[in-house]
Amino acid sequence: MVIQFIVSPTFSSDRMKKMFPMIKQCLDELLNTLEMNANDKKEVDMKLMYGNLTMDVISTCAFATKTNSYKDPNSPFIKNAHKSLNPKSYRLVLSIMLPKFVMKLINMKHAIEETCCEFFFKLTRLIINERKNSNQKYNDFIDLLLNAEKDKPNEVSDEFDSNESHHVNEGKEELEIQKKVMSGVEHYITDDEILANAWIFFVAGYDTTATTLSFATYELALNPDVQQKLYEEVMSSVDTNGEIDYDLLSKLSYLDAVVSETLRLHALSIRVARIASQDYKLGDTGITIKKGQAVSIPTYAIAHLEEFYPNPESFIPERFLPENKPKLVPYTYLPFGGGPRNCVGMRFGLMEAKLGLAHVIRRYRFLKCANTDIPVSLIRNLFLHTPKRVIVGIDKR
Repeated sequence: MVIQFIVSPTFSSDRMKKMFPMIKQCLDELLNTLEMNANDKKEVDMKLMYGNLTMDVISTCAFATKTNSYKDPNSPFIKNAHKSLNPKSYRLVLSIMLPKFVMKLINMKHAIEETCCEFFFKLTRLIINERKNSNQKYNDFIDLLLNAEKDKPNEVSDEFDSNESHHVNEGKEELEIQKKVMSGVEHYITDDEILANAWIFFVAGYDTTATTLSFATYELALNPDVQQKLYEEVMSSVDTNGEIDYDLLSKLSYLDAVVSETLRLHALSIRVARIASQDYKLGDTGITIKKGQAVSIPTYAIAHLEEFYPNPESFIPERFLPENKPKLVPYTYLPFGGGPRNCVGMRFGLMEAKLGLAHVIRRYRFLKCANTDIPVSLIRNLFLHTPKRVIVGIDKR
């Protein structure tokens, strides 16, 4: 948990602004590719397109590596990335069923092939060594982690803009735990911890953002009235060059509502599991969770309960508009988890998804077409809720 709070300042507003131009540069490649498809009136698999975008963003912001996924799908980085994110079925089954000591006997650490992990570890070690012997500033994830010890201990996080505060699920108890944990702790992160966090940043950040954008595009294609409202908000916010800066992006309430409703209706994680670090009484229920006990929270099911979200199977972004947020029941919206161990890269993921969606919707209109899967076709997965493909028509505006 200490590492969680040390890494959190990496995603403060000031530091996110430094990574903002890198994401925009990656986004330009996506827009150029969509331009060619729109000119030819082709149907587009947006799951594939967004996967290329997020691959480029992660490789640029976390590993200082240019991949150009659209033109070079056979690069070692991309090949190892896909193998890491799509482990072989037998390894996945063994990693779930076998005890740790048996896994160790067969020299298997987890579902992902060891060669893939080592590829990224070697790359990260090389980058760390180069950075320590250089005065050049990169402002990417590794650069910011290397300077984490320079942050003051009380700079754990800055306040979310009120428009995005519902993503946090952070109450008084959580904030008190955070202060207690960080009290008197040396604000330092080791090379191995940088290595681990860079790896998590990649694994957790690639498919999740691509999936969010894919589901959002699917819903916009099926709900043209919502798409038009979003387009009008974006167009009223861009400057004379058609750009949206970081500060304004987080204040676009309808854009945030579209992303929020996408994450509610198509929750990426089916459930969230935690292990109690100590005995904990659940309010006045008379129930005590014992230390070491595993707790599973059915995030997808909670977000589809009629008592919390009327007409839960419908895509209604208005649920998350500022005037309706007081009606939201705490901890019924958990796409990023909640409490002290919520997703540390939440703000980065939201920034990437919003920036991508805003620029794409400004230029193109998504349409339901003959090959659009209704309902969306899902990949069979024990843990994640993700589509096989999202094929839509695309028109230039």
